[in-house]
Amino acid sequence: MFLNGTHKINLTEEKETLLITLYAKALDSHSKHPILHDNKAEEILQKIDYDFEKINHFGNEIMVLRAKQLDTWLQEFLKKKPEATVLNLGCGLDTRISRINPPSTASWFDVDFPEVIELRKLFFSNQEGYEMISSSVTELTWLDQIPRNKPVMIIAEGMLEYLTKDEVKKLLNRLTRYFPHGQIAFDVMNSFAINSGKERLKETTGAVHKWIVNDIQDVDRLNSKLKRISAFSVFKSKYVHKLPLKVRLIYAAMTVFPSLRNMMRLLLYRF
Repeated sequence: MFLNGTHKINLTEEKETLLITLYAKALDSHSKHPILHDNKAEEILQKIDYDFEKINHFGNEIMVLRAKQLDTWLQEFLKKKPEATVLNLGCGLDTRISRINPPSTASWFDVDFPEVIELRKLFFSNQEGYEMISSSVTELTWLDQIPRNKPVMIIAEGMLEYLTKDEVKKLLNRLTRYFPHGQIAFDVMNSFAINSGKERLKETTGAVHKWIVNDIQDVDRLNSKLKRISAFSVFKSKYVHKLPLKVRLIYAAMTVFPSLRNMMRLLLYRF
């Protein structure tokens, strides 16, 4: 479906997983009923030299539904607070800024490892209201570059599961101390999801999931400033009806069993 491009990828472990999400979003743009309409993801994919056939296709729709819900929460936040700061953690080659098209009054920061940002700069450039920051998210010294006098919306898509619980707690504590108020949205995976996919993930990229969440209240207890607004299974997204019939039937069956229904949940908190 996609031709190999000219940009050779030399990323490892969790950094390489950015290609999995990019591929899912590009495939969605080719589907009969696109959910994200992410033409930018398709454009980037065509320029990359990588064996996308080794990626497990089963999770593609899950990643698209996840991205759509995070987009929706961000759009709702920006509608109420157009002057806000957007912080996209572990951005990879995420094209959210192209999909959202934020107001000119907003400030947007994409943060990821230096080698990831180096790759990202082949397809995006810093401009008024948009900046890419080269740093491991967990180093936290990068945070001093972000203005703190505006409400903030923090997105961590497909990232926190690669951190340990202690690293997640430290990150949340630092963010809620630095910013006076805002919201944070991210996804979590339960033990069934992580155990069922760990061998394929390790074989494909060498990455390992570390943070497992079986009980959402465990997340609530990580930081007393965080107040949960929403939590729901990605398999119950209102956009499931746009997926192929076979996938819809599988998802319907999965929602019957808690361990399957809660494989991936999306959480939104305010502070």
